[in-house]
Amino acid sequence: MSGPEKISKVERLRARDGDNCWLCNKPMKFDAKPNSAQAWSIEHLIPDCRGGPSTLENLVLCHPGCNRILKDRCLKDKIKLRERRRRKLWRATLRSQ
Repeated sequence: MSGPEKISKVERLRARDGDNCWLCNKPMKFDAKPNSAQAWSIEHLIPDCRGGPSTLENLVLCHPGCNRILKDRCLKDKIKLRERRRRKLWRATLRSQ
């Protein structure tokens, strides 16, 4: 994927999903160094190795570390992981109120 194409995909993903990580829902910094903890990366929901396309419908933005956690898991497992993390966050928020 060339530079301008990548930038336009990222801009479209940001417009669709916002600036928070798909997995942990924490903000990403789009001016951060590429592999810093708060940087962004493109995640394939259905991995390339499982035949997932590089279409916008199959792509989300997440932190590089979150991308490594998601790896080549199947979509069902990625969604379960995301839901577990979100439930923990919600519980912590409720307890602090």
